[in-house]
Amino acid sequence: MEALSISDYRKNLAASFMRAEKGEKVLIKRKNQLYALISVGREELVITPELQARIDEAEKACREGRCFEFSSPEELDKYLDNL
Repeated sequence: MEALSISDYRKNLAASFMRAEKGEKVLIKRKNQLYALISVGREELVITPELQARIDEAEKACREGRCFEFSSPEELDKYLDNL
């Protein structure tokens, strides 16, 4: 499968989306990275009861102060580097 350059992808957006809708993986090359355009069904976007429970627990933890807040990306990077 050949990857489309960014310029070719932009010129052929509709055709690329049609290919993805048919189940074909469309590869797009940007600099030295490859990306894939794939079709995602609505059923894959549903929040399951298990996921909702995890979301609820995370919100509760934040309300109770059991979370970290960072004022900049650099501050977050420093924290993650120290883990």
